[in-house]
Amino acid sequence: MARLVCFASDLTDVAQLRRLASFQALGHEVISVASRKGPLPVVNWQNIDLGEIGQHGLLRRGRLALATALRDPRLSPLVRQADLLVARNVDMLALAAALRLRSGATAPIAYEVLDIHSLFEGARLKSRVARWGERRLLAGAEVLWLSSPGFHTGYFAPVQGYAGPWHLAENKMVVPDGMPRPVPTNRVRSGEALRLGWIGAIRCRPSFELLLRVAKQMGPAIEVHIHGKIHDHVLTDFHARIAGLGNVMFHGAYAYPHGLAACYDTCDVVWAQDLWQLGDPSRSGNSDLLLPNRIYEAGWHGCPVIALSGTETGRKIEETGQGWILGSADAEALIRRLNDLTPAEIAATRQRIGELPETVFRQTPADVVALLASAGVEPCSSGTGAPLSKSGA
Repeated sequence: MARLVCFASDLTDVAQLRRLASFQALGHEVISVASRKGPLPVVNWQNIDLGEIGQHGLLRRGRLALATALRDPRLSPLVRQADLLVARNVDMLALAAALRLRSGATAPIAYEVLDIHSLFEGARLKSRVARWGERRLLAGAEVLWLSSPGFHTGYFAPVQGYAGPWHLAENKMVVPDGMPRPVPTNRVRSGEALRLGWIGAIRCRPSFELLLRVAKQMGPAIEVHIHGKIHDHVLTDFHARIAGLGNVMFHGAYAYPHGLAACYDTCDVVWAQDLWQLGDPSRSGNSDLLLPNRIYEAGWHGCPVIALSGTETGRKIEETGQGWILGSADAEALIRRLNDLTPAEIAATRQRIGELPETVFRQTPADVVALLASAGVEPCSSGTGAPLSKSGA
């Protein structure tokens, strides 16, 4: 059994909770050192609470966490006794590195990245300084964990000059043992409205605007079904904007993972592309490089998806054959694609998705073992498989 001290900038993030639970399920001791953006969730491991940080920017979040952590006398002994320090996001990498240096610890650091923050993009002085700081911190990390290969090929290798070890840790579905994979069924009938879904964290303003334009222009030929938690600080006008649209339905949040089946059952096809931080023609942005968890959730439930060409999401969809790719992120292109879809084409895509191995979409204990092994952590014989966080989506 290894002792894993995991630094998290937001313990209310369900993906973070699932990651920590998967470590614990393998039999390892998990200790989280975490700030949070809401009420403290109930967890089944020791947690050192760094307090609530709200929706502050990355730099302020990092300063708040660092100031709190360096005053806490419990942390240096924990870090000295750790077998691995896991740091999710650069603010937590800075905290882990500072505590390791302060305590004289020798535990390796795994730096986990699920997004490239906009702070690191562009030629601004602030961005150049931020990239310099991350490069210095990267030099002290033993391994880089990335949720998308695009982060390596599009940012860490060419921009940060990183040539060290890295491991791909896709943000796959985490489901309990014994939960069957749904059997894909075709529900599209000629002459009925096509049901387009948007499922997950609802925070992408460009996607919201795109789907509203599609709903207005296609009218009764389309229904847009939205499931998930609205990020009110980003989409402050969400409810007002959909109020007058009879073909846009908001179904609210859902429980993970059991509530997802009902979400995807309302959809014939799902909008999977993140547009929040697309790059310009001269560089890639975070949205170009990431792989969103909705492509794994949709695949698990046998639902086709639509993404954008020239992005890592688009390349993944082409590789798996689980949907269709747009040449541009505009309403006209999406409407043309939706109008061209036939019930037979959707049924064939559902069938193709259903024939893919479930491990394409579902995280297995072997995935987590391999992740930890990349940081030098040996398997623990007492592991039982990855359980679920009790938090809803």
